[in-house]
Amino acid sequence: MGSESADKPATLADVARLAGVSQQTVSRVVNNTGPVATRTRARVSEAVGQLNYVPNRLAQGLARRRSHSIGFATNDIALHAPSQLTSGIERAAREVGYSLIVSIVPDYGLGSVTQTLRVLRERQVDGLLINASLSRADAAEIRRRFADVPCVFLDVPPGTPVHAALLDQRRGAVLAAEHLTRLGHTRIACIHAPQDAVAEHSRLQGWQDVLSNQGLSLVGQQEGDWSPASGYRATVALLASGVAFSGLLVGNDQMAVGALRALWERGLRVPGDVSVIGYDDTAESALLIPPLSTVRQDFPTLGRRAFHHLKALLDGQEPQTMPLTQPELVVRASTAAPDERPDWRTALKVLETHLTNR
Repeated sequence: MGSESADKPATLADVARLAGVSQQTVSRVVNNTGPVATRTRARVSEAVGQLNYVPNRLAQGLARRRSHSIGFATNDIALHAPSQLTSGIERAAREVGYSLIVSIVPDYGLGSVTQTLRVLRERQVDGLLINASLSRADAAEIRRRFADVPCVFLDVPPGTPVHAALLDQRRGAVLAAEHLTRLGHTRIACIHAPQDAVAEHSRLQGWQDVLSNQGLSLVGQQEGDWSPASGYRATVALLASGVAFSGLLVGNDQMAVGALRALWERGLRVPGDVSVIGYDDTAESALLIPPLSTVRQDFPTLGRRAFHHLKALLDGQEPQTMPLTQPELVVRASTAAPDERPDWRTALKVLETHLTNR
């Protein structure tokens, strides 16, 4: 009998009794639904841990007609942007007692996104966050098809008439192209997003606009699929075309990794022969050889903002339209003026001095 009692899951009343508070107070702490004094909250949290209390979210959801879960439909989380967005959303959701269910959108287009969202709706999620590149028309159609559930979009063109939390992708592209032209590059090629990535083509438009304003144009273009391997193949194709270029704009840092490899294999120096600039500022970009110039996008912050926008909709509020999250140019050693050659002797001397003075 004692063993059966010991194996019985702890209840809200057990936690309240151990912490010396009311069950209402315990509920406010575990559901993060009201003000509780700091010391009381700590006492309740300690009791929760000691008893290994696990709230029955399913029962709570049935009682309130809420599952306290949200669905996140996104591109492959092996890529930098989706993984960072997932992290930011999950943390924000957990802080207010929501769980996150992630489902991968296997391909571009309305049909693929619709199928993924239907799977999430079958899980009875309260709301949907959608990180899949959609045109204005397709986003509006998704909103019509899922009119019964609040939705926030993270990858649609600015101005799309839906609830959205977006990055200013065109602005980031402008920063990158202006950086190369300020250095003096006039022969610039690019590796751009997949053709079906509708929203991301604002990056290509930003590059083209900067060059056009200076009487220039891209001397070569190749398409990638976001992966390092596609960046490698695209760079090989650019070099094989015979078109000379001294600057290379790349749609994300992971494709830029492949570009650096292709240039190195063919004996081209970066930035001595070709300056390369990526997009996203992955954790690895500062550790590449040479460290990669890039455009930083704050995906965790965007994820948190998107969740809180959705949470406001779930609470019956009408949140204000969010301004675009702004990017930042990060200049490292992979970009330089076309005629500038790295002085390796000076660089080695600086490193030697640094190591000697440690």
